Amino acid sequence: MAYNWKRLEKLNGGKPILYMEPRLDTKDEVWFHAAGNELRVWSDGVLHQPPAKAAKLTAPVSSRFTLYKVLEQLFVDVEVRGDQALLRRGVLNGADIVTPVAPPEVESILARYRSLGFRDGTPWNATKTRVTVREYRKAKTTQWTVRVDGNTVVENSRKETPAPSREAAIALAEKRILAKEKAGFEPVLVELETAHHPNPEPKAPKGAPKKPAIPKKAAIPKPTNAYEAVDAAVAILKDLHTRLPKAHFVAECLDLKTERARIGAVEDDDDDTFFIDQHEQRIGRWKRAKPGAPKKKESSWAYFGRVYGSITWILSGQADDGLSMFYCGNVTGGGWSCLEIDESGTYEMSDLVEATGNEELENLFVFHGGWHTGLSFAFDWRESSPSGEFAIIPFDESIQEMPKPTKRERIEPFGQWLYKRVTSLARIAERNLRELN
Repeated sequence: MAYNWKRLEKLNGGKPILYMEPRLDTKDEVWFHAAGNELRVWSDGVLHQPPAKAAKLTAPVSSRFTLYKVLEQLFVDVEVRGDQALLRRGVLNGADIVTPVAPPEVESILARYRSLGFRDGTPWNATKTRVTVREYRKAKTTQWTVRVDGNTVVENSRKETPAPSREAAIALAEKRILAKEKAGFEPVLVELETAHHPNPEPKAPKGAPKKPAIPKKAAIPKPTNAYEAVDAAVAILKDLHTRLPKAHFVAECLDLKTERARIGAVEDDDDDTFFIDQHEQRIGRWKRAKPGAPKKKESSWAYFGRVYGSITWILSGQADDGLSMFYCGNVTGGGWSCLEIDESGTYEMSDLVEATGNEELENLFVFHGGWHTGLSFAFDWRESSPSGEFAIIPFDESIQEMPKPTKRERIEPFGQWLYKRVTSLARIAERNLRELN
């Protein structure tokens, strides 16, 4: 569906805009970009844009308030200085707009943005695992950054000054900011980085909207064999897809009639047709898949292929901390993934055999994505277990020689390998996703 660009041009006073969907778009509040990539904030009928001359307040900061939309990478920051205050609205690690406001307006401003889905953080961390970095510059060339991570003040990403408490660290950071401002430095950027020390979970003030409760995990029995392990791994992914609907999806669980918007939201791309075309056979294929008994002499890999066929787990870049990621099919738009498995394989081995001249490589069947970044896995067909399972080895397309064969008694069934991998990835991903849902 085409966006109404004329509406944005009208909000921008008839001036040219950047043809990119707004960062925030509601009836009374729209954040968009003008031509030249400058941020504009239209709020309650008033267009806010960068002033010709930045407002400078010399009084020290008496209080700060910061709200975040972490998934959308937006923030609202208010600093009160004596009888004046500054409202900064912008994109994390991007453009922002500063507007002078009266201190008595601060509470109503914060309430407004809470109602728009912004969540209370602290001025120094958005979540327990994401700390706020404030960047200042002098004469556009000299840079200085500061963040408070736990009880430590970190300047320019290198200089760390431990403090006796978090409160003392924040006071020290504010003292350093004031000194830099007196030396001619001005704030230019707010961004988030991964924390390296324990940080408190931000708490919303009394009366603020509460963060939605995360549903409890589904009760999934611990598997007793390789076939049950396949079913349990799939059940874990189905549960995550349903229970935490933002910032990720499992393509095989998608219902395009009701969930198509999840693709564009996670991929950060208004056009989802490439993804849908590339994964047409996978999307929604688990709708009718049900656990069942394996066939006689059927391996757990053959059982997976017959019942489920594939796994395509796609995550937002905001939810991938701690995960090894790759592009499905080694192409932008194919999906940012930590787990991609296909019964028909994910790599054309004949090309590698031709490139290396090593026909032994034909004994490898690559079933997992990430072959271009060393994150793939393959079956080694040279040896199998009595139950028909093949050894699983790491794979990268730079391989020249076959590895030493795995002994038959040491071959791990695919189902057990899959269950271990899914539980490990899900543990990390859920931690990230709970902060975004």
